[in-house]
Amino acid sequence: MTIVADGDRSALADRVYRELLRSIIEGDVAPGAWLKERELSERYTVSRIPVRQALQRLETEGFVSTSPHRGANVTPLTRADIHDLFDTRLCFEPFAAQRAAERVAAGLEQIHSLEELHHAASVADPEAARIASLDFHSEIVRLSGNKLLLRSLGPLLGRMEWVFRLTRDEREREQTDEHDDLVESIGAGRGPLAAAQMYAHIDISREPVLAQLDGVLDD
Repeated sequence: MTIVADGDRSALADRVYRELLRSIIEGDVAPGAWLKERELSERYTVSRIPVRQALQRLETEGFVSTSPHRGANVTPLTRADIHDLFDTRLCFEPFAAQRAAERVAAGLEQIHSLEELHHAASVADPEAARIASLDFHSEIVRLSGNKLLLRSLGPLLGRMEWVFRLTRDEREREQTDEHDDLVESIGAGRGPLAAAQMYAHIDISREPVLAQLDGVLDD
């Protein structure tokens, strides 16, 4: 019998989690699809234990639902999910933008990385721009200096990417201008203005996203 060390099993579970999450986000596994442990075990060439651990993690983050004797399935997105996502972002990203500006003003942070991500998010390649935009928001949270806030953002990023992949960015020019304003305000150390800009930047995108997903989302 082969004995698998806890660290190795944890690494396997993390790999299965990342690959399965990527499959969900990219639409290779559709919302509502059933996820059978045996099939996943064969697909990722691992035992069922890391598969089970990966599914538990995905369930905690809201990507998967499990039921007794039936297994797990990809959780369908609902309108309530979209509202929860935007409401949660509104709770902490404006605060993060304000704290980032304050730390820049105090000389505790620099915005070079934020400027680079802003430039990368404005490129023509939609996929590269989408990832850079997510990284842009992550960088603002990192600049806030609040490590707990940054860790809390992790599970949201997957949900944000999932939603953004299901929609087209119909506010591309506006989004770029809003990011430009955020870079300027944070770089100038104008905390309250950065917070207000971040709030508006997030909130104004809610209805266009919901409109594009009309007929797709569960009630």
